Amino acid sequence: MNVDKNIKVIDLLQIIRESGDDFIINLNDAFRDIETTNQILLRNGVVILLCKSDGGVITINSKEYKLSKSCVIVLPSNHIINNINSLLMRESNAIAVSEDYILNMPSPIDTSIFGYSRYLSVIKIADDKFDDLQSYYRFIYKESKEESKYRLEIIQSIFYALILEILAEYEKVFEVGDSTSDIKANDLSDRFFRLLGANYKTNRSVKFYADKLNLTPKYLSTAIKRVTGRPILDWIHEAILIDAKMLLRTTDMTVQEISEQLNFSSPSAFVQFFKKHTGKTPRNL
Repeated sequence: MNVDKNIKVIDLLQIIRESGDDFIINLNDAFRDIETTNQILLRNGVVILLCKSDGGVITINSKEYKLSKSCVIVLPSNHIINNINSLLMRESNAIAVSEDYILNMPSPIDTSIFGYSRYLSVIKIADDKFDDLQSYYRFIYKESKEESKYRLEIIQSIFYALILEILAEYEKVFEVGDSTSDIKANDLSDRFFRLLGANYKTNRSVKFYADKLNLTPKYLSTAIKRVTGRPILDWIHEAILIDAKMLLRTTDMTVQEISEQLNFSSPSAFVQFFKKHTGKTPRNL
């Protein structure tokens, strides 16, 4: 993927490795030298922010979100973000981890965070539940300063609980339905990502999604590229790769079983697809 020279790329995995830890809590250090007007592109990680005050706006893939007290922000990889400084300067708690950190969580359900945040990055939650999330964060922050033998294991367990709580809040939003959720039914990119989430395992052609939306493949491709900055096939392939990596790391399934679950024509077709997009074979992941 070619990136516009005016967009600053932030490789979270590299920054996390340089920190000597499995996560980053002080994002001001990680995002230093970013001008207020700059756009950034996050790679190889996820940032979770807990907003504690009202006001401010953030734009993610051309979609504007108004920020408020007790909202959760999940910034996923490969999204173009404007006004990141408005987040860093406001009253909020934040933690960043690599994608692998989440993929290595105890349960595959954690990877749903990638799907939800891909097309809804900001959700408002009840104050009492927000207080619970704050408690998890404070525990993680406190433990990060300790030198205990099981420090990393304790932090991973608490972070796992935090992710599950956030997923539960996302599920509430999507159960409500289009009329009251933050997703606008007439927003083309949102409609595409909803279709993608439901069909990526069985349908990987742009034509399928264009037909479902009563559009030509060219029009849909152009629209998604304009809104997200990425080709539509990138999004389709990413959805498959996230599932593939999760199954390889969290299950004992064979390559053949995974290829069947993801509806590849054969194990060799799955291996070729995986190697083309990751540079590695499934078993060398």
